[in-house]
Amino acid sequence: MVTTNSQEFSGIRAKMYEQAISQYPLARAEDLNAMKKYLNPQEGERVLGIGEGNGFFCSTILASIGKTGFYLVSDPSASQLTNLMRRVKAKNLEICIEKAEDLMIEPESFDKVWSFGAFHHCSDQTQSMKNIYNSLRKGGKAVICDVFQGSKLAKHFDIQIARYCITGHEVKFLSEDFARTLCYNAGFEKSKIKIIDLPQRWIFDSEKDLGDFVYKLHAMTLLDGNKQTKIRKTLEGCRKILGVNKVDGRYSLNWDMRAIIAEK
Repeated sequence: MVTTNSQEFSGIRAKMYEQAISQYPLARAEDLNAMKKYLNPQEGERVLGIGEGNGFFCSTILASIGKTGFYLVSDPSASQLTNLMRRVKAKNLEICIEKAEDLMIEPESFDKVWSFGAFHHCSDQTQSMKNIYNSLRKGGKAVICDVFQGSKLAKHFDIQIARYCITGHEVKFLSEDFARTLCYNAGFEKSKIKIIDLPQRWIFDSEKDLGDFVYKLHAMTLLDGNKQTKIRKTLEGCRKILGVNKVDGRYSLNWDMRAIIAEK
């Protein structure tokens, strides 16, 4: 089943995003590990994915919930989700092309909700969190991983991505206080809301690969110069703001995030 919404990334950005993920499939291994650790999807569970984009986490979640589970993937980008549908075929996977604030979900119909790096794109974060809360069954859990105000990653997005990404990046990063208030106002009890640090790292065989990945992932086509110059400038920006380290012959890009974990 597929429903539609006209809001989406541009075709160019969706295409470059898919290229980045396909060309460097192991770069975000720590992101997958974070999902397994904190969401911990189990056999037979019903999971709602918010802002899943091209479905980076989809296959791993489907493998964890098995044929008796169910995964509803939502995202406002038809272009992104089309890429997912080309790669993943499963009877217990449903695609919803919709913004989080506009989702019409049957109350208390999911065991868990997962979102990674997408909540800052929600134009109505209050309604989005209410939809997340309402979708969960009693005892259910939401895990929302994202960029927070004041972090180096927020600075990277505000300086580099907002300036050079083909679609821009006008978003709302959360503060810890506002994140807790969003959860509380949606219905989560204060004692069942926690926010933890996610010291994520993206790993590459070379610095050039690192620059190429970030350049494509965020479609930084507005940088001056030819493609190789743009990749070099992307790498320089990452090194200056986020930090790049060499460990055991490989290169890691600091991509520190935080996770909201709220139980109903």
